[in-house]
Amino acid sequence: MLWLALYLPNLPLDVCPATATPPRPRLVVESAGRLERVVAVDALAQSLGIRAGIGLSAALAFVNELDVHRRKPQAEAEALTALACWAQQFTPTVVIVEPAMLLLEIGGCLRYFGGLDALRGRVEAGLAALGYAAQTGCAPTPLAAGWRAEQGMAGAITELAGVRSGIAPLPLTVLRLDARRHEGLAQLGVSTLAELLALPRAGVGRRFGPEVGLWLDRALGVVADPRTPFVPPDRFVRCIDLDYPFEQVDVFVRLAERLLAELAGYLGGRGLGVQSVAFRFVYDALPASLLDVGFGRPLRRCDDMLAVLRERAGRIVLDAPVFAVELRAERLHELDGQPLSLLDQRQRHGDLPLLLARLRARLGDDAVCRIAAVPDHRPERAWRIAGDGDTGTLQPDLVLGERPGWLLPEPLALAVRDNRPWHDEPLRAIGRAERIESGWWDDGSMVRDYWQAVGPSGRRYWIFQDRHSLGWWLHGVF
Repeated sequence: MLWLALYLPNLPLDVCPATATPPRPRLVVESAGRLERVVAVDALAQSLGIRAGIGLSAALAFVNELDVHRRKPQAEAEALTALACWAQQFTPTVVIVEPAMLLLEIGGCLRYFGGLDALRGRVEAGLAALGYAAQTGCAPTPLAAGWRAEQGMAGAITELAGVRSGIAPLPLTVLRLDARRHEGLAQLGVSTLAELLALPRAGVGRRFGPEVGLWLDRALGVVADPRTPFVPPDRFVRCIDLDYPFEQVDVFVRLAERLLAELAGYLGGRGLGVQSVAFRFVYDALPASLLDVGFGRPLRRCDDMLAVLRERAGRIVLDAPVFAVELRAERLHELDGQPLSLLDQRQRHGDLPLLLARLRARLGDDAVCRIAAVPDHRPERAWRIAGDGDTGTLQPDLVLGERPGWLLPEPLALAVRDNRPWHDEPLRAIGRAERIESGWWDDGSMVRDYWQAVGPSGRRYWIFQDRHSLGWWLHGVF
């Protein structure tokens, strides 16, 4: 077995989006008795001398204008769950180690991804694209991999025989022992695992309890270290709670980009797609409102979903300042693989369902509609406006000839010159006539001979001669 540990030390900061404009130093604090202690800072705050572990009052002494966020354990847990779903695209065995670590068993996946370096590079690049900063560690046991990730030791240990030397330089603090045991080991001059491993195991067990030896044996692979694999949820629900409300639609689009990126990771990990999502806006005094966004077909890529949302942005109206934005994707679809052209990589831009979804988002649902067939010989009555998925009930034997792509709303009367119909040019009938005689049961009785016709320009028309009046009419253009 081979484990890849992903340690996210800045997870509290990553789940707190910046709201200040222009950007100010950002930090996350948590309650420590009567005081508030800094637990995470961004690069700007760090450059000003603010460090994790100091009090909020001390941080304000460095800089009096800070973007301060309170720690949100539930949001951190949700983010870790979303990342666990995303990580399942690399391996089916993912383990969550709270509060900020994932363990991936990658021993059986290396060949598929082209080796350890290639797989590790893809994981790290994917995390960066999602906006997370992670330290990685690799070892044959989960404990050793996790310890090395926490300490920023990026070198990989691939053989069990190398674990002992690989964990030896680690500080004793990686062991989850109580303060009394750490203090007792410190009094013996033990500060690293190498020094602890050099002590007699029996004596250490009698003085400090069997847990110390058990930690070491699990890390070295001497005894089993079973882990409970992560089971992904059946639906995606993610909420961003804000310390400061917003009223601008462009701020919502930036938050939605973050949410859709996490949704794309969740879908990629499970091999699923989503055809519609719902955004829920939480206000202070008003009831929450919903924004439904449809994509035309099941999607997985964040860019495709975001393109539809941006088309919709111009018509979004926020009822009041928004304190939280929630994204829900409850109806998930199996997303089958799509055949790709070997030479033409641009074919995805011809995605008709996605184009229709973007048009609806920009123009409104009523501005884009589908046409369904109606079992009627008369061309102007052989179609109707229909909803999604409604294709009508056209009988194959009703259409005998080729039909034009453009049908005029009403037939246009044509002049006749030298016994030939005219439409800005003389027209010549080609092929055989198609007689349509129908409608005697209602007010639309007709007897027509339809022809394809061409002119000197090369344009092709669909014309007919009324058998009662013998007049010529233009009905469509090919």
